Amino acid sequence: MNKIKRYLRQITLDEIGVKGQNRLLQSRVLLIGAGGLGCPLVQILASSGIGHISVLDYDRVAIHNLARQIIFKKEDVGRYKAEVISKYINDYYPDCSINHYNIFFNSNNADRLISNHDIVIDATDDINTRYLINDNCVFYDKPLVYAALYKYEGQLTVFNYKNGPSLRCLYPNKPSYHEIPTCEHSGMLATVSSTLAQFQATEVIKVLLDLPGVLSGKLWYYNFLNHDLRLINFELIPHQYEYSKERVRSESIKTQISLNQLLPYEIYNWVDIRSPEEIPLLKWDFIIRIPITSKDFKDQLQKKCDPNKPILFFCQSGKRAKQAQELSRKFISKECFALLNSTEDISSYLRTKCK
Repeated sequence: MNKIKRYLRQITLDEIGVKGQNRLLQSRVLLIGAGGLGCPLVQILASSGIGHISVLDYDRVAIHNLARQIIFKKEDVGRYKAEVISKYINDYYPDCSINHYNIFFNSNNADRLISNHDIVIDATDDINTRYLINDNCVFYDKPLVYAALYKYEGQLTVFNYKNGPSLRCLYPNKPSYHEIPTCEHSGMLATVSSTLAQFQATEVIKVLLDLPGVLSGKLWYYNFLNHDLRLINFELIPHQYEYSKERVRSESIKTQISLNQLLPYEIYNWVDIRSPEEIPLLKWDFIIRIPITSKDFKDQLQKKCDPNKPILFFCQSGKRAKQAQELSRKFISKECFALLNSTEDISSYLRTKCK
């Protein structure tokens, strides 16, 4: 009875009713990204009666997050975002069972995460992660609700819905990092991200309840500054579906790894690609410091690294490590890995190992 009362306004809608609400309560949603989109998204979905949500984000709360990621408080700075969100949802939304993962989404964990959920939400801002999410959703036949931001612009669509087109059908050629600026570099407005998150959450509910009007094969574009609105149609490209599946099948060599997947730490060239002013400074003698922004990055890498050891790139959170790993594959024959953990976690790990 309490559940009926809690969701009474939704149940009153002819398209939802008691049957639809029960369906939401039994649904399993995977949310990848807990930032400007993910924060309002998880709150809306939990309040709408989604029964199970898994939140995945490797990042920690920073002071600049507080202006737009409204679940977080100043006391949360330094804590894992996914962990803070999990506690918040547990405290305020008793009908929602929530799991959190303080990890970077990568090819090592993609299968177990995506295969165990009914629908996936892309709330990230990393181009490689977006394509990895898409390819695994195609492989495991899961609908993917996608949104992206750039300054005052937002775009939204649903991929892989009822054999509809995927990300590679819309954007066949993956852009490079330099072609797609992140919110960190271009800036963003809280009202834009929170409003777009509401539209994204609505698409999630429409997909779960099989409601009409799902944005499959349609890219919704909106400019919040001048209110320019466009709806762009795009079609399924069958060979792109097969390409996505082949990408997943062929991912036998894991190039993105986490601390718990490392072999003994001594076998690697540990390469810190952060800028010199970034903290914490990891002071172990074996760590090689080569900022990824260095003009002679390639030459330094070849000069300073032991040619008999694989290279392990790391940075503040793992994002730039992926860039370095991707870049290095073009000119280095030896194995290169991106370590997808924060420097705080790496420091703790090395303190334990290097006694």
